[in-house]
Amino acid sequence: MKIERLKERVKLRDLKLKTLLEITEAINDNLSTKELIARYRDIVENDLQITKLVLFTNTDGVWQKALAYGSDVSLEWKDVAPQLGKIEGVELTQSLETKVFEGFDFVFPIIHKEKPQAYLCIGDQDEEIQQVSPIIKHMRFIQTLTNLIAVAIENKTLVEKNIEQERIKTELDLAAEMQSLLVGSGQTDYDAFQVATYYRPHQQVGGDFYDFIELNQNEAFFCVADVSGKGVSAAFLMANLQAHLKAILQYTDWSLESLAQELNTKVNNTVRGDRFVTFFMAHFDRTTRTLKYLNAGHNPPIVYNDGKISFLDSGTVGIGMLETLPFIETGEMKLSPGAVVVAYTDGVVEIENDEQDEFGYERLGQILIDKTPDINHVDDLIAQIIHAIDIFRGDNAYFDDTALICSRFF
Repeated sequence: MKIERLKERVKLRDLKLKTLLEITEAINDNLSTKELIARYRDIVENDLQITKLVLFTNTDGVWQKALAYGSDVSLEWKDVAPQLGKIEGVELTQSLETKVFEGFDFVFPIIHKEKPQAYLCIGDQDEEIQQVSPIIKHMRFIQTLTNLIAVAIENKTLVEKNIEQERIKTELDLAAEMQSLLVGSGQTDYDAFQVATYYRPHQQVGGDFYDFIELNQNEAFFCVADVSGKGVSAAFLMANLQAHLKAILQYTDWSLESLAQELNTKVNNTVRGDRFVTFFMAHFDRTTRTLKYLNAGHNPPIVYNDGKISFLDSGTVGIGMLETLPFIETGEMKLSPGAVVVAYTDGVVEIENDEQDEFGYERLGQILIDKTPDINHVDDLIAQIIHAIDIFRGDNAYFDDTALICSRFF
C-alpha cells in the first residue's frame, strides 16, 4: 500500500508539473484571455474534479466574473464586492457573517504585489461522497494555478500599455510561483530516513534543484543539481530535467549509470550545447547499508559516518557538456546507522567574506564534525550551516543560488 501511495503521489506531482509547464507555455504563446480561461477551467474541472467555481478577476482596475460553472453560480461582482474586500486569506464560507456565498465551501483572494488580483469561490456539489474533498486535496495547487492565470491576464494589459519592465517582473513572479511548488525549503521524515532542505535563489528563480524519493521502506534515491546560468531559462531546464528524472525512476528499470546517460541525452536534445548541468545522484539500500553514488561534475557532498567525514566525488563530467559521457565511475560506501549526507550547490562553498576568502569545503566539513553529534534533526544542521555562512560573509550578498539537502539514514 505504501508503494502504491508513493506512486500515486508521484503521478499527481507529475500531473501538476506538466500542467504548470503547459499553462506557462500557453502564456508564452500569447493565447487570448478567453483561451487561457478555457485551459484553466479544463484543469480545475476535469483534472482536479472541482465541481463548482466562480472566478472574479481584475483587469486594468475593472473587476469582472471571468469564469463560472456548476449549479447556482449566479454570484455577481456588485453583490459580493463588499464582502470580498474584508477577506484576507482562505475563508470557510460557513464562518462568514453573510449568506451571499451560500452553496460554496471556500472563498479566498489571489494576491499579487500585495493587492488582490482575483477572488475564487469554490465548492463541492457531491458533498455526500465519503472521500477527501478535491478542494482540500488540491488547495495549494489551485491557489498557485489561479495566481498564474490571474497574473497572466494582468500581463496582457501591461503589454498592451508597453510597460516592459513590469511585464518582465511579473513573468519572473510566475516562474517563482512554479519553482516554489517544485523546490522549497523544509523537512520530511520517513520511517528510515530524515530529510531537510534549504533553497535560496540568487534571483527570483534559479537553476538549482534537489529531490529525495523514498523508493520503498528500505531504499531511497536522492540528488542535487545545478544548471549553468541563472534566471527563467535555467529554471525551466531544471523543471524539465526534474520531470524527466521522475519518469525514468517511476516507469523504467534504471541504474545510476543509465540515469546519467539518459539525462545527458535529454539535456543535449533540449539545449543543444547552450547549457550544462552538474548533477549528483545516489541510491541507498538499508538492507545492506550501502550508499552507491555518481557525481557528474558537481560539488562533492560530504558524509558524516562514524565520527569521520568523507567526500563523494567519483563520477563523470557534467551532464550536457559532451554528446556522450566519456567515462562513468560510480562510488560506493557503507553507512552506519545515523550517518548524515550533506549535498549542496556551489553557492554554499564559494560564498566570500570581506577578504575574498571562500567559505570552502573545510569549513563545511568542520561544521558536520562539530555539530552532527548533538543535533536531533538534520534541519538543525542546515540551520547551523546557514548561520555559519551568514557570519562568514558579513555584509557581502549571496552571489549565486544556494541549495542544501541533508539526509540522515537510520
